[in-house]
Amino acid sequence: MAESYSVPETDQCARCTLADARAGERFVVTSVDDDHARVTALRFGMAEGACVDCITRIPAGPIVLKAGRQEIAVGRELARRIGVRAATATE
Repeated sequence: MAESYSVPETDQCARCTLADARAGERFVVTSVDDDHARVTALRFGMAEGACVDCITRIPAGPIVLKAGRQEIAVGRELARRIGVRAATATE
C-alpha cells in the first residue's frame, strides 16, 4: 500500500525551514545555515538532499520528524537553521 503525503506549496514562502513544517508534510533539506547546525543535522541523518517527514509539532516544543528509519525531535532553534523545499511525489 502506497503512503500518501501532503506536499506544501513551494510558493508559500521564499525561504522555508523545518520550523515551518506541519504534520504529514515531506521535505527535502536544501541548506543548513552554519557549521554547528550542519554537524547536528548530519548526526540526525539530515544532510543536504535528505528527505524528511514531519510527524507532529509539539506546541511550544520540538518538531518530530522521520529521517530515514528513525524518528527524532528537533528543537525549534535548530529547525529554523535547516532550509527545506517541498518534496516531489517521487522523492
